Amino acid sequence: MLANTTKEKIVELGRGFIQHGGYHQFNYKQIATELNIKNAAIHHYYPSKEDLGLAVIEKDKQYFEQMNKRVEDKIPMEKIEALFKIYYDYFNDGNKICIIGTFSSAYNEIPEKIQKGAKDYLELVNKWLITTFESGRKSGHFKFKGTAKDLADFWVATLTGAIQIGRIRGAGYFRQILKNLKMTLDSDC
Repeated sequence: MLANTTKEKIVELGRGFIQHGGYHQFNYKQIATELNIKNAAIHHYYPSKEDLGLAVIEKDKQYFEQMNKRVEDKIPMEKIEALFKIYYDYFNDGNKICIIGTFSSAYNEIPEKIQKGAKDYLELVNKWLITTFESGRKSGHFKFKGTAKDLADFWVATLTGAIQIGRIRGAGYFRQILKNLKMTLDSDC
């Protein structure tokens, strides 16, 4: 997305740094250098790194909700394809990790407020998957055994893991994992 204000640019850059190297690897100096501003300018908007981390989570949630809005009238598989596109975009844009995966990998070391923000975001995505899976099952588009909740939990874990392991094993591996996930929607096993 295109950021217009300095505040928006700070969040976008912070998001990019977090997705590339994790929460603990980014700092205000990196953002200040990119924007050619002083650290104090960042502190004006985000007094602490925790504040910026929360803003990054909220921004990512907004992107997810925008995707959801764009596909709300689509058939369930088109909704899944839209989610996959997000992950393909992450992977193809310098092997970024999704925000949920990034904060999950550092969960025990991040501030409590960020833990809560990441957990709330995870629940939002999980609920969306459950609803999409249930809708697909009801309409006959999806066939799977077990509960939609169990499948959603499996998908979230697999998506976040696949993008990380894909950094090591490559694009072919990542594409295959997403293909395998799709197969779980058309299974009578």
